[in-house]
Amino acid sequence: VITLVWQFALFTAVLAVAACIAYEPLRRGDKLDLLDRKERKIFNYFHDFSRLLTYFTGFLTFILSFFNSIVFYRWWHMRELCGSIVKASQNTATQVAAFFIKVPPSGEAAVQQARKDLIRLLGLGHAVSMQACHRVRDLDWLIKHRLLLRDSDEHKALQQIRGPGYVVVYAWYIHKAYAYAAQGMMDERWQASVLYLMRWSLCNACNNAEDLMMHLNQQVPLAYCHLLEMMTTIYVLILPIALVPSLSFTAVPVAPIVTFFFYGFFKLGTSVLMDPFQKDSGFDTAQFLTSNLLTMESLERTVPLDWPLH
Repeated sequence: VITLVWQFALFTAVLAVAACIAYEPLRRGDKLDLLDRKERKIFNYFHDFSRLLTYFTGFLTFILSFFNSIVFYRWWHMRELCGSIVKASQNTATQVAAFFIKVPPSGEAAVQQARKDLIRLLGLGHAVSMQACHRVRDLDWLIKHRLLLRDSDEHKALQQIRGPGYVVVYAWYIHKAYAYAAQGMMDERWQASVLYLMRWSLCNACNNAEDLMMHLNQQVPLAYCHLLEMMTTIYVLILPIALVPSLSFTAVPVAPIVTFFFYGFFKLGTSVLMDPFQKDSGFDTAQFLTSNLLTMESLERTVPLDWPLH
């Protein structure tokens, strides 16, 4: 925020110096009753701005706090949605590790490969949803991290898909989970309940990803931001002049501090918190994904502990 505000804060400090230099002779002339009509009018303007600042402070504080509370709630809700996608992926990975343990007629290697393939698809769905939030489709990154095989049917399909693609990836997972279960890789006694829970978890992941996209595509109304910017700018411009009658040269350091507070909170709401996927101070989605992949892969390798195919 400091990098966005410091220039304006410096300007208010300079303006405060100029206001002090202009006001000091007027203050002395007022004490000696030596001001002419024009000087008296300018002197009164300083005090009028000081009274006006009192009204503006309360009004702007209310508007900024209301705006920032809405924007922060929106920002935090998007953080919760990211976490919900991670939770849905890990819940599903837990079921893969715990229930896809039966050796089919095709042999041990088949169930091992199926488990790895399902975990990979969960990671691919998570990665594609995060890329959609960043407004990118980087298939090379997915290939580099072994979530996608170059020139495979999945690769070709993702190249042709115009939408975000995460719904398609999760649908691939559900289709393959049913296919692997039908091949005898899961005990029939719990097939129905496990596959239902997987569908439910991945439908939640899709819903959360779609909520993220709706938040990003529907910003706070621009007219509201423009009105707030106008009010904040007017407040900051009259601030150095209004502080001089009561603080004199002390207004020089105080004006930029107050500017940092009010204009800083304005920039915080309109720039930093508005889109956490486009700013350096936003979510570390790469860390979200890496941590999720490590957890799911460790589940596949170590659960159950007595499984002879480890």
